[in-house]
Amino acid sequence: MSRTARQLLLFASLVGLDQLSKWWIERPDFHPFVVIDGFFNIIRAHNTGVAFSMFATLAYPWRTWLLLGITIGIACGVFLWWLKERHAAGLTSWLLVLILAGSAGKTWDRLHQGYVVDFIQWYVTIDGKAYTWPAFNIADSCITVGVVALLLANLKRR
Repeated sequence: MSRTARQLLLFASLVGLDQLSKWWIERPDFHPFVVIDGFFNIIRAHNTGVAFSMFATLAYPWRTWLLLGITIGIACGVFLWWLKERHAAGLTSWLLVLILAGSAGKTWDRLHQGYVVDFIQWYVTIDGKAYTWPAFNIADSCITVGVVALLLANLKRR
């Protein structure tokens, strides 16, 4: 199997896993649960904004179309970069696939629901007070890992 075919398979697998996990979370019989007490829960959250719910207060149709436009615009740039890098040795093209898969999952959610389903909740409890990181999902994880690894790889080259 060619490198490009493997990368397309990874893309499809990540988008499929992201959408399957959100389908499970959105089922009527889903109930939030603790995975690791004091650290990690699986919940259901609808995010109409972006990271940390930014832009969530914008009016509905404008917010959705603005966020779709930004996401699709960035994804197009990343796709063109991937086309250039996909045959090159190294991890860059694989990391771009992660970013593209995350973008595809978010785009699908916004087009079909007007919001993104988040479900991974990390937190820590200190002296009885819970400090919670904003909920996220597999698409968020793909984008974050891809971007951070690209940044680290470029810093290492310098």
